[in-house]
Amino acid sequence: MAETASDAKTVPAPDVRGVLTPIFLRQVLDALEDGGGASVKALVDPLHAADLAHLLGAMDAGDRRALVAALGTDFDPEVLSELDEDLRTEIVRLLGSKGIADAVKELDVEDAAYVLEDLEDNEKREVLAQVPVEDRAQVVDALLFPEASAGRLMHREFLALPGRLTVAEVFSKIAAPEAPEDFQEIYVVDDEQRPVGFVALSRLLRATAGTTLSEIASTEMTVVPAVTDQKTFAYLFEHYHLNSAPVTDDFGRLVGLLSAGSVVEVLQEMHESEVLALGGVADEESLSAPILKTTRLRFSWLFVNLLTAILASIVIGFFENSLQRVVALAILMPIVASMGGNAGTQTLTIVVRALATKALNPANLWRVINRELLIGTANGIGFALIAAGVTWVWFKDPWLALVIGSAMTINMIAAAVAGILVPVGLERAGVDPAVSSPVFVTTVTDVVGFLSFLGLATWILLR
Repeated sequence: MAETASDAKTVPAPDVRGVLTPIFLRQVLDALEDGGGASVKALVDPLHAADLAHLLGAMDAGDRRALVAALGTDFDPEVLSELDEDLRTEIVRLLGSKGIADAVKELDVEDAAYVLEDLEDNEKREVLAQVPVEDRAQVVDALLFPEASAGRLMHREFLALPGRLTVAEVFSKIAAPEAPEDFQEIYVVDDEQRPVGFVALSRLLRATAGTTLSEIASTEMTVVPAVTDQKTFAYLFEHYHLNSAPVTDDFGRLVGLLSAGSVVEVLQEMHESEVLALGGVADEESLSAPILKTTRLRFSWLFVNLLTAILASIVIGFFENSLQRVVALAILMPIVASMGGNAGTQTLTIVVRALATKALNPANLWRVINRELLIGTANGIGFALIAAGVTWVWFKDPWLALVIGSAMTINMIAAAVAGILVPVGLERAGVDPAVSSPVFVTTVTDVVGFLSFLGLATWILLR
């Protein structure tokens, strides 16, 4: 029966009807406390899967257990693909193997693989044993591909036809029961099932009945091998403005397609990971991650930061006598290091982003280095004049003003150089520059800042 306007599910807007606000959360918690399963379902049923995922994330573990239990078999499997890893693992444990098996039957293959990928091998076997053979084979096939590859994320429902078919014959194929329910293009394949072009539905509808697919097919398309990593195919979609792309196996045969919707999610996750990494936070960390796991993830980079801070302190220790003789040095020293650190972070952020989007490459590396050197020098001279002027007025010492001005210029230039060379060098060494660069750039600016400022002060003021 066709769904009427009155029967259609209305998805409340979070910022309009109060969904996912403290008031709505309180309503759900009160309903759970009263033990009214029907009341809970009435509140939660209109939610989109993504909003229900946010609701689960806003609850504590006990309330999440109560909500999952209250929903029972009405729990929407689509929610699992919207949860972060730690929260998804928790909900999977609550659903049990039968609940996960039921979810796998309803989810798209790529989403089912996403749900199963973090389970232990024995748990995967237990769940898959309860899934029909055909669905199980597709999910297992998806899990054989690397986690962040095109083969793992591709849609396996598509329409591929030989180019010799006429438009009339294509329409009969589309009407067949085995045809995919949702598609936007028809891929034209040769006798070996290799993609040779595609026909958009809009173009198909405008063609005459006797026209063959080959005559109206576009051969300008970007083919993505199934083993392609997500950074590469995300770049292809962003660079060429793709709506979709065929995915091929090792023999060049069409095995799936990537959609822009899936790639948008990948790009968002990549950008979030870059932001977290620049803050020294692992991308596995989330608000729902266990405290011990979060502590362990943060500890490693904090420990590296401690070692680099000790290195900077050792440099300061070399000038202990100078600091004792001129108290003003201790007052002004943090200014030089802080300005260098901020300048280095600015350059670093731009360079890491440029590396991720392939805007920075060997062909333009020296041009970018020269550009950042000019910017660093200009900013260094500008802030050197400001810092020197303030120092002269504050301490009435022109030589001290000369020292801080010179040190400021040196450190701003060093920050620009480190902000480029550190991430570029780390990437060439096979290390993620977003994760490792900030610690090393900060170390460079601290050491160069302290060394130039205290070294010049010792040479000029205390000789």
